Amino acid sequence: MLAVDIGNSQTVLGFFEDGKLVRKWRLTTIPNSTSDEIEFRVRGLLDMQGMDATQLHQCVVATVVPSLDRPWRKALERLARVEAVTSLNSTNCGIDLDYSNPAQIGPDRLANALAVERLGLKDAIVIDLGTATTFDVVRNGQFLGGVIAPGIETGMLTLTGRTARLPQVAIEVPELATGRTTEAAINSGLLLGHVGMMEYLVQRIRTEERMPEARVIATGGWSLVLGGLTDIVQAYHPDLTLEGLDWFASTRIRA
Repeated sequence: MLAVDIGNSQTVLGFFEDGKLVRKWRLTTIPNSTSDEIEFRVRGLLDMQGMDATQLHQCVVATVVPSLDRPWRKALERLARVEAVTSLNSTNCGIDLDYSNPAQIGPDRLANALAVERLGLKDAIVIDLGTATTFDVVRNGQFLGGVIAPGIETGMLTLTGRTARLPQVAIEVPELATGRTTEAAINSGLLLGHVGMMEYLVQRIRTEERMPEARVIATGGWSLVLGGLTDIVQAYHPDLTLEGLDWFASTRIRA
């Protein structure tokens, strides 16, 4: 099974065998890609690993870039020669959604909720640290919604792009919260400020939704960077979104 998680900045592909992630690739998302270009890129990745595309029995796509859904599905249908490539969405996810407009829910967030189900959890808060930082709240197996905030790199670009005297800096964990240099002060605001947001929002969500024992799981590119900075996160699953897509394929499609 090939899972494709198309984000605003990066696209992650996961190759699964018998429910286990055996290979992962990370590509830059190109919004105006054609199906031919996508097929060329994916075929090249598989060829480099000595993998045969005809081995694929199922492909699942989750994209937050709507314009890429059709080109990716067309490319994978030609490449894998499977009858159908499925796009995860609010109508086929099989999750109970307590959301006023389910069509607005990002497929990556639905995949995270499915991964919570795969882990056997009833109550969980998934913090996905990517281009955006999202909190996906699942209570008793029901997706309640959550929080959407600018991600760490997005915060950096916005901060330095709208201020004349603040430079872009290498993002790294500061030694102290009080930065003695401009670079350290920016890193404190971006990283430690992000941790503070995470801790506050988790506590508030637990209280408001009456789920004090909800397990907090972090995923996404920045999850391991922030891992040593807070005790609020109880588990780290960098590939959680891909795992949710594989669970969707095995329980919703193949059933």
